[in-house]
Amino acid sequence: MNFLFLLGASIFPEYIYRWLRPTLMMLMLLTGIATIVVVMMQKPQDENIGVIGGQEMDSYSKKNKSKSKDSVLKKLTITGAVLMAFFALFFFITYIQA
Repeated sequence: MNFLFLLGASIFPEYIYRWLRPTLMMLMLLTGIATIVVVMMQKPQDENIGVIGGQEMDSYSKKNKSKSKDSVLKKLTITGAVLMAFFALFFFITYIQA
């Protein structure tokens, strides 16, 4: 069965595609760059490997683990990746429709 048949007719009029596609491409570019920057700001994971060998982490970092800089950067990384995937999927759908 044809994929275009499942999507049906064009979702938007043609004049909307003229600005929608470049906008989606710019959003993908910006979220990609932002995700790369956020990943580069994160600490390497092997810095906390001493906990496996029995070394204790200080209690302050255990209590506030959800509020630490690393957890915020991790959440931003996941958010950026999900947004970029959403923009790419929406761009693909609009590209097929035309």
